[in-house]
Amino acid sequence: MDGEVPIDGGQISLEYNPRCLRRDLSSYTATHWLTIQNLLNQTLGAAATNIVTFQDELQGRFTDGFVGMHAAGHFTVGGDMGDFFSSTVDPMFFLHHAMLDRTWWLWQAFHPDQAFTVGGTITLLNNPPSRNTSVDDILFLGVNAPPAQIRDVLDTLGDTPLCYIYI
Repeated sequence: MDGEVPIDGGQISLEYNPRCLRRDLSSYTATHWLTIQNLLNQTLGAAATNIVTFQDELQGRFTDGFVGMHAAGHFTVGGDMGDFFSSTVDPMFFLHHAMLDRTWWLWQAFHPDQAFTVGGTITLLNNPPSRNTSVDDILFLGVNAPPAQIRDVLDTLGDTPLCYIYI
């Protein structure tokens, strides 16, 4: 059983397993949610009012059918990018998430009075129901960096471990 670990009573192999990257491009998703109008709404329009409405517009309001730019980017590429568990194997994942980070950075630049705020709950889609996120919450950054409070990584310049700017 070398190279295998038990998962939920079965076995999953951790051995080298080459395969092709899957894609299923969708122009429908791109033209309906990855639009300049949505970007402007998130950074300067009604959805830019505060961090919660910005996040809802960026992430998606699934209860009313609005996919949002985050999910739309995944679903536009489709295939592995559209799979919650395997999207990180697609190189597009990193380009897409860099653009989402840039969009958030733009929102911060246009709203300096709210730039270092957070909103929402600490669980995905608030399931299970959880308390609201706080700037004092800890981010666990794996082996690449020590844990950090959210407040310490909200500023990409200043006294921060990040040190980057978009132009």
